[in-house]
Amino acid sequence: MSNTAIEDQVLQREITRLESEGYDVFVQPRAPLVPEFLGDYVPDAVATGNGKKIVLEVARSSGSEKLKEVAARFAKQREWELKVLLVAPTSSGKTVPVQSRQAIDGAIEEIEQLGQLNALRAAFLLAWATFEAEGRASFAETLDRPQAPARLVQVLGQEGVLTPAEADRMRVLSDQRNQLVHGDLGTEIKSEDLLWLVGILRKMAAMDQMRANPPVQ
Repeated sequence: MSNTAIEDQVLQREITRLESEGYDVFVQPRAPLVPEFLGDYVPDAVATGNGKKIVLEVARSSGSEKLKEVAARFAKQREWELKVLLVAPTSSGKTVPVQSRQAIDGAIEEIEQLGQLNALRAAFLLAWATFEAEGRASFAETLDRPQAPARLVQVLGQEGVLTPAEADRMRVLSDQRNQLVHGDLGTEIKSEDLLWLVGILRKMAAMDQMRANPPVQ
């Protein structure tokens, strides 16, 4: 899948979600739909409804100069908000094979065993690996390459796998994951966070089973 196709897919998922919540969404709008403070800039989309006005922008890096310049225009705005949909680069790197249901379930059991042994950091990192494997098993085309935690949470939130509250908590836990992965060995992992994360994995496993074996009507 090309980079452009992936960006279009990410934008379309967000449009579908917003429309289901009652928003009117306009793709690549022109004046008068674009707020005056954006000048001649054409956003990827704008959404209005529920008392909100949102500018949608798909980007591959939150640190790009273009995005910084656009974000600066919103600094003093109260009527409009900017929502950035980050897309991880996929032009390089090897794809990751989809793991079997048996392999994923085995990993969840191993996480629980590590937790019982109080090996919380090892269990936590394996839980994040399993979280990505679960996501890839459900959305192989979108998540076929190694994923940054932020994008993984974003995609699974957009797909309805994670509720907004769950996605917010996963973002907090992803900070701890990143600290551990990058060598901060003093990072403390709480048993309640690990148990909650295992619950998310169990929930995703159940959803995957339902997709594979839909109930007979």
